[in-house]
Amino acid sequence: MKTIIAVPDFTRKAHLKKVLPFVLDKLKGQDIEIIIATGLHRPPTKNEIKTNLGNIVNRVKISVHDHKSVAYFGKTKKGIPVYLNKKLKTADSIITVGVVEPHLYAGYSGGTKVVSIGLAGEKTINATHHPRFLDDPGTKICSIKNNPFRDFIEESSSPLPIRYSLNIANNKTFWGRPAISFKKAVKYSQKISEKKINKAFDVIICNIPKEKGVNIYQASRAFNYVANTKRSVLKKDSLILVRAGLEEGFGKGLGEKRFMNKMLKMKSPGKLIGEIKKGGCLAGEHRAYMVAKAMKKAKLGFVSERAYLYKNKGLPFLFFKELKEARAFIKNHFKKQPNILYLKNAFTSILTS
Repeated sequence: MKTIIAVPDFTRKAHLKKVLPFVLDKLKGQDIEIIIATGLHRPPTKNEIKTNLGNIVNRVKISVHDHKSVAYFGKTKKGIPVYLNKKLKTADSIITVGVVEPHLYAGYSGGTKVVSIGLAGEKTINATHHPRFLDDPGTKICSIKNNPFRDFIEESSSPLPIRYSLNIANNKTFWGRPAISFKKAVKYSQKISEKKINKAFDVIICNIPKEKGVNIYQASRAFNYVANTKRSVLKKDSLILVRAGLEEGFGKGLGEKRFMNKMLKMKSPGKLIGEIKKGGCLAGEHRAYMVAKAMKKAKLGFVSERAYLYKNKGLPFLFFKELKEARAFIKNHFKKQPNILYLKNAFTSILTS
């Protein structure tokens, strides 16, 4: 019996070394393959695989998703083509492992997203990251009901033999049938992540997990987690800062390279938004579209030791080497004493007024 276990790439903290032995122990005697779901992001290095999977690399076959090596699985009711990793065609059963936390498009990540997006081909990812999806009123953070992006995930994965899901929410695990496990994890995550704030802020300074700050593509998502909430907590002429390592620059995957090209060519947020609304975009370019939308609401910047690599390079971001430098800018920029909020983790603290 062939069983495929789909796991997220290492920009998601899924504690795979700890949780996968639990799954493998339930599958003794089966032909098992773990596929690392990368979407259009770069493949992990051998060292990253060893670091994140440990001795599991010696127990079962490990492979990395290739967005070019896909098979056609049909179309959804809305006509979205479903191209997924061709190895799924050979699977008798599939198990998904996911991290459940607020997600800009899916409402909450986790569930079968690791298959429908993480193991998808470029045509599918392009279609689901198009403005007609992203601008739909139902496509919003922390909302899984009447959300077309989440609906696509569920519909495209439903014909597959996904038997069980292991969902991790704030380091707590939920194991069971896919829909039940996911809903329980979402309910738990909602209590922790969704926070009501009764005032607006001039400055929001965001901390993010190390693995999500390795490049500008991933780290820039935090801007939208602050700016794209149901009710804004930002004052006029506000500033959002993200603290991140930015070790990989813009990032090394196909999506990251497309994002970089769009950002470098951007003349103004309004022009980029209009261009993409009119002509559409490829996956990766959608991140530039979302960043431009955040720029309509606030100035955006990074605090990073590598700030010197990005300053004066034609990028539409502020860059500060350290918080001391950022605070000096804030003091000079705001005429009155600004209201400043520090977020411990911008990806799991979703604010609404």
